[in-house]
Amino acid sequence: MAEPIKILIVDDKPNNLFTLKTVLHEAAAEFVEADSGNEALRQLLHHDFALAILDVQMPEMDGYELARLIRGREKTSRLPIIFLSAIYSDSFHIFKGYNSGAVDFITKPFHPEILLGKVLFFMEIYRQQQQLRETISELEHAKQLVLEQNRLLERMATHDELTGLCNRRKLAEVMKREAERSRRYGTELSLLMLDLDHFKKVNDTYGHDFGDFVIKEFAARILAGIRRSDFSFRFGGEEFIVLLPQTGLSGALTAAEKIRALCAEQPFAGLQISIGMTVSIGIASYQDHKPQQPDDLICCADRALYLAKESGRNRVVVYNSTAEHCDEQ
Repeated sequence: MAEPIKILIVDDKPNNLFTLKTVLHEAAAEFVEADSGNEALRQLLHHDFALAILDVQMPEMDGYELARLIRGREKTSRLPIIFLSAIYSDSFHIFKGYNSGAVDFITKPFHPEILLGKVLFFMEIYRQQQQLRETISELEHAKQLVLEQNRLLERMATHDELTGLCNRRKLAEVMKREAERSRRYGTELSLLMLDLDHFKKVNDTYGHDFGDFVIKEFAARILAGIRRSDFSFRFGGEEFIVLLPQTGLSGALTAAEKIRALCAEQPFAGLQISIGMTVSIGIASYQDHKPQQPDDLICCADRALYLAKESGRNRVVVYNSTAEHCDEQ
């Protein structure tokens, strides 16, 4: 249930406050009373009001001064103010009221229906403003949901669901960018192609659930062996690619050997199963091997990986473009 709209009524005479509440009881608002300007300011700190009805003549602080203070406070600068006065009804005081920030100046005795109509009008304005703020908030929330959904869709389109690593689509984008940077500025760029040895036997022997566990664990070990500035991709099945910007063959060999050792020296243990797994790795370098196209760098590393498999697995091999063979490390 929505909270009632609040109206601040300020008068130093209790009878006047009672009369106002009686006249305006049809407004179905919550009336907050203040018998002085200072008390009104205290109430403004604790409540949000749709309207303030101020008596002009009060001790210590009159209605004009109170209105100026209300207007000077950012939170209440737009609060509608109606002045009520039994003594001041001349043009000078009426204009002074408007200059103090009032939206209306009503002299006593007033017609109850006229005051009620004005109060209902400002209550409706307040209600519409509240609804507008809620609508804006809902739209902003919906906007954030759309942005979050778009980010999620973008991630799903560019990342492998099982490992969380980038996928082949993202690889094409990053390869093109990094190869162009290496070509233009002459910077180093190396690529590792990695393939788990005898992975098919894992699925055949222990099932695909454990196979998925091994793939995820292998992805974690790849990340543990490279820098945060490097890029890792699931190329397909048990094949992975690591792209190493600002890294020559020496640095690529260090990273590859670290990943190989992480696999060879630590069993893959999970789902109540523990097995040893090794990885074969092929390396190619942009500056050393001068590929014509970014994808050619992948082909070079793939040829090195093939030799690593053929020569016994669990090893790192660098592609040798001059002799069209690979050097085992």
